[in-house]
Amino acid sequence: MTALLVAAAPARAEPALQLYIEGATYDTVTETWVFSGTDPFTLWAIGYVDHTGPISNVRLSAVYEKSVITGPVSISLTPVLTEGYGGFTDPSYADNPDYIQTVGDGSTPTLGDGSSLPNHGEYGADKEWQEFGLGDFTLTDSPIGDFMTAVPDGTDPAKQNKAQINAYQVVVSGLEAGSFVHFDLYDTIISGNKARAIFAPFSHDAAGDPNGIPAPGPLALMLVGLGLIGFARRRA
Repeated sequence: MTALLVAAAPARAEPALQLYIEGATYDTVTETWVFSGTDPFTLWAIGYVDHTGPISNVRLSAVYEKSVITGPVSISLTPVLTEGYGGFTDPSYADNPDYIQTVGDGSTPTLGDGSSLPNHGEYGADKEWQEFGLGDFTLTDSPIGDFMTAVPDGTDPAKQNKAQINAYQVVVSGLEAGSFVHFDLYDTIISGNKARAIFAPFSHDAAGDPNGIPAPGPLALMLVGLGLIGFARRRA
C-alpha cells in the first residue's frame, strides 16, 4: 500500500521588527516600502512584542547620499497615531525620539551586541546617516501583520493586541528635491541573562522622499476658491 504524504507549508511568522510608510508602494526589486508624494510622510516602527517579549533600546537610522546634501540635514520625527489606517489601531502615542548622532565615515550602525548592521547596499563612503533612539517596545496594544508586498489586514481577530506601533510624521530638510532617505530599525531582545541583537529584515525596510510640499489646509483652499469666484465674475 502506498502512503500519501502531504507536507504542510510552514506558517509565515511576522518579523520581530518592521517598518512601513503610510501610502507607500512596495518595490519588489529592492524589497522596500517606497513613498514619494507631496506631503510629509508617516513612518511606522512596528515591534512584535507579544512574540519576542520587550525589545530594548530600539533605534532608527536614516541614511542618505552625501551628494544630495544642500545644507544642514534636519530630520524631525513627530509622534502621531495610525488612526485606524488599514485597520491598524494605535491607542498610544510614542515618546519623542532622541537624536543620537550623525555619521559620515562609511560605517554602518552598531547593534546592541556590538556587531554591525549589515550594509545591504545602503551604507558606504558616499553616505551619511543619522540615528535616533525610540525607547523600549513593551506594549501589545496594536495588531500585528506581515508588512511585505502588501498592507496586511489590520482587522484580523487573530492578530489583535500583539504589537507596539510607533508612528511618526517625518519631515526632512537639507536634501535635493527627488532624493530619498532610507530607514532601518534595530536593537535588542533580552532573554534571561543574554542579549540578542535584532533588526528589521531588509525585506521590511522603508524609504521616503522628504521633499514633498504639505497639502493646502482649509484656509488656503477657501482663498483659492474665492479667487476663482472673483476671476469668474470678472470674465462674466
